Amino acid sequence: MTRTGGTGGAGPAAAHDPAALVALMQRLKDDSGLTYRQLEQRAAERGEVLARSTLADVLGRKSLPRAEVLGAFLRACGRPEDEVGEWLAARRRIEEGTAAPPARTDPPPVGRRRLLTGAALLGVVVLAVGVPLLAGDGGAEHGTPLPTGEVRIRPLGAPGLCLTDGRVLRAHAYRTVAVVRPCAQAVPPHTRLTAAGDGRHLVQWSHPDEGTGCLVLLRAPGLAGLLEPQNDCSAGGPAQRFRIEPVDGPTDGGRPAYRLRLTDGDRCVGLSGRTAGATAVGVPCRTGADDQTFVIVPG
Repeated sequence: MTRTGGTGGAGPAAAHDPAALVALMQRLKDDSGLTYRQLEQRAAERGEVLARSTLADVLGRKSLPRAEVLGAFLRACGRPEDEVGEWLAARRRIEEGTAAPPARTDPPPVGRRRLLTGAALLGVVVLAVGVPLLAGDGGAEHGTPLPTGEVRIRPLGAPGLCLTDGRVLRAHAYRTVAVVRPCAQAVPPHTRLTAAGDGRHLVQWSHPDEGTGCLVLLRAPGLAGLLEPQNDCSAGGPAQRFRIEPVDGPTDGGRPAYRLRLTDGDRCVGLSGRTAGATAVGVPCRTGADDQTFVIVPG
């Protein structure tokens, strides 16, 4: 009998492509309640290597994980060896192209199809009407709905990069600050825009190991201008409020572009370069500066 493996009733045999297998892995991790750090430690106790950065990268992609990573992950989740074998067999079938496609379902009767289509159209109308209400403070007054909730913030001039965290050496110590990295490597942390009132937003990061933090502008010597995630996101805390302003000019595939203005002065978020690892910095706002222009899309 095929085990469900804690994946909500869907065993690995149901996975017919890499994305489906990764989705089952993510569900198994969620069901386990274990953090990336705990999974890494549990694997190490068994003499296996399961770096949390590697696992986060695997679960953030749709490509087929390596067999050794999959096996170490399953054992760290506490799955028995016979079930590990089932998962590895499913992975092998996907790699060889012999995995069975998902079962085909017949379309509903015509009358029901019309009913569903009508419901779908009603949903579109509701969503269209609700967009200005759900879009948050910034941008709506300009007729440009601003995505809120989980998002990706991409430099307009470097569309393959996303704003995320990174380690830099400053003032004789390593600090975690805002940088840009390839979007496929930018999660975790998960980036969220959270309305903070008066047309302002917090840029909030949620990390499975480090918790939740909001970007704060640093001012200390050697660190001034950098943006660091700090755990205090409260209304009276140090978290930086950003006014997110639509800007005119080039767009990314029709998506609007924005400037992230720091609300405690005439400074905006800019970049120290256009390559992976470039830091985000608070710099004087300049009209038309593409290093200060970002595309914000749902995450």
